[in-house]
Amino acid sequence: MTAIDIRAGDVTLRYETDADGRLRQIGFRPVAADGAGVERASFPPEAFPLAYPAWGEETGATPALRVLNHDGRAGCYLTLDGYERNEAGHRITLTDELAALEVTLCLRTWAEEQVIEQWTEIRHHQPGPVTVGEVAAAAPVVYAPDPWLTRYAGDWASEWLPVTGQLPLGACAVESFGAVRPHLQAAPFFLLAPDGRAAETEGSVLAGALAWGGGVRLAFGRRARQPDLVRLWCGANPAMGGYRLDPGVLFTTPRMIWAWSDEGGRPLTHRLHRWVRTHAVRDGQRIRATVFNTWEAAGFDFDQARLTAMMADAADLGAELFLLDDGWFGTEFPRDDDDAGLGDWQPDPAKLPDGIVGLTGAAGRHGLRFGLWIEPEMVNPSSQLYGEHPGWVTGEPGRPRREERNQLVLDLCQPDVRAFVTGVVDFVLTGNPGVSYLKWDANRDIFEPGSSALAAGRQSNLWIDTVLARWQVMAEIAAGSPDTEMMLCASGGGRTDLGTLRWFHEVWLSDNTDAVARLKMQWEASRFLPPQVIGAHVTRWGDQDLAFACAVAMSARFGFDLDPATLDHTERLACQRAAAIYREVRDLVQLGDMFRLIAPDAGRAALGFADTGRRRYVVFGYQLADAGPSGPTGTGGPASTACPVAGVRPDSAYRVRELSLAGDDRDHGVLAGSSLLTEGLAWPLTAARTAAIWLLEAED
Repeated sequence: MTAIDIRAGDVTLRYETDADGRLRQIGFRPVAADGAGVERASFPPEAFPLAYPAWGEETGATPALRVLNHDGRAGCYLTLDGYERNEAGHRITLTDELAALEVTLCLRTWAEEQVIEQWTEIRHHQPGPVTVGEVAAAAPVVYAPDPWLTRYAGDWASEWLPVTGQLPLGACAVESFGAVRPHLQAAPFFLLAPDGRAAETEGSVLAGALAWGGGVRLAFGRRARQPDLVRLWCGANPAMGGYRLDPGVLFTTPRMIWAWSDEGGRPLTHRLHRWVRTHAVRDGQRIRATVFNTWEAAGFDFDQARLTAMMADAADLGAELFLLDDGWFGTEFPRDDDDAGLGDWQPDPAKLPDGIVGLTGAAGRHGLRFGLWIEPEMVNPSSQLYGEHPGWVTGEPGRPRREERNQLVLDLCQPDVRAFVTGVVDFVLTGNPGVSYLKWDANRDIFEPGSSALAAGRQSNLWIDTVLARWQVMAEIAAGSPDTEMMLCASGGGRTDLGTLRWFHEVWLSDNTDAVARLKMQWEASRFLPPQVIGAHVTRWGDQDLAFACAVAMSARFGFDLDPATLDHTERLACQRAAAIYREVRDLVQLGDMFRLIAPDAGRAALGFADTGRRRYVVFGYQLADAGPSGPTGTGGPASTACPVAGVRPDSAYRVRELSLAGDDRDHGVLAGSSLLTEGLAWPLTAARTAAIWLLEAED
């Protein structure tokens, strides 16, 4: 018997081989739990589930691996062939000698954050290609006597909708499709509470995140014969066809991120935020600037004079970076709407007679950095690029090309197309050294699953290869422009994953900027993503109160997306105050520890952010519904009069200031940390869509 322990702080993933050399998973829980709910010594390895079951090895379970071998056989029988541990992590090699197939389970651990990263590598030495039908990045079993699952559904402007419930018997799958913006359909994240519904500060919970920019499958299997065991299947969605793999070629799955907590969601959030800042996002310790975006203010309707005037207003509001959105390019096919111009990345001389250089110079004179919107993977049929290279798009020969938003998808599997996209971004940046920020968008999926770069029998490889090709382009651009910050966007939150994020600084979570809706989205996303990664802008969506919208946006990476010319005096003051207050507290919001204090499902909500020493702490309180004597409308409960402040030091005294967007700050004196923990802050809000901000600073 061979035993293998994978440890990440208090979390252990344990494997053992049985008498036949097959790898069994013994446990996957924090060390305090035994992972199988029984005394380990009572049972032989054969009593435990296979660690990575292939097709035909485990009855009644979705196989982690299904391969159609070159000779037509579909069965697979994997046994342990070797185990290696080094500074890069753990490698457990399983082989099927008869099929000349090698499967390597790869794991990397971070003890401080208690995070495990897991993926699988496949290689074979058969006489010809095989078809990989299903291959999980990870397929562990979790002992879960009362499993509750939280997954995230969505659509455009409705991303990050939590769906929580007890996991039923049978199979349950969360799936997204496509290769460009699948995360509009389902975010590739989940929470599994094995022992009953977990809370912020109590209960066991497992967080999972698939770091993949294409279609995703997250599946959960629970059998009536063994209802206490949940088999997970996490990987790229295989529904779009098998992958043809040649002899000797390495196939690598996406990476799965795991994190456990036996003390509820709060420590899990802190661990994942630290891990994302350190290992998953570019420049994770860098403070993000306050952005002014032009889309809601101008759309496609602007010229150089209007933009220059807008820069003066943006600087007056307190913005630090001016982001010119869609519509700045196109010569023969000017980008005056979304019908034309994509692919032709030269400034429109009618709108910008002095080019981008004229705008970066103007921004500099107003003390602003400058950024641009790009959508380099797409092309309009009405463009010079499409006229010259109609074969550069995805599609099937003989079939009409289907447009969405009047555009087509460039086929990044073609080397010439990749070189073009990389060259375009390099051209924009090197030709305009004043551009220090890019908003990288993508506004349609692939409907025509065809690539001229792939052989006839390998067209289903497109769904994997196009994501890898896109990542290659992104990696080259990031390496060539290390000082350029980039936002990841795809019709809103269509690209929100921890794989693509490695070349970007932040994500655009949703095009929905209604403050109440955004607060709820940001609340859910914060379980995995630190606030500095989430771009949040103040807009007029829903004719909302701007002070409230400012307070919501300030709990993430703050910015504006509105027409300054429409602001009245009170609104302008609120925006200016918000920018000033945000500069004072953004180190806490972006780099501190986050505390979800009051959930936004009871008519109000509150968030806190503290530095690591717990000496400074900012609290955002939000009244979402009108509150009267019987509490917030629709809740039926008593009115709440306090906001708990978790995480302060009980033995410290804190000066408490209430920071007002109207300019009338209030000093609430010095309060004991013990009092803040037990009694909280008095809640001053009753009217719907109002907010309060408190800054706590230790005086000892």
